[in-house]
Amino acid sequence: MEVDDIIYLKDGRIYMKPYLKEYDITDHIQTLVDELEKMKR
Repeated sequence: MEVDDIIYLKDGRIYMKPYLKEYDITDHIQTLVDELEKMKR
């Protein structure tokens, strides 16, 4: 299975589908990006 099959964009949101269930992880990714930005300062 390719990474592109597991994490992908749909309707402007980021989704992860590790098995049969699809998860919207956009908010979680945004939180991680915000935390990384804080660490860069």
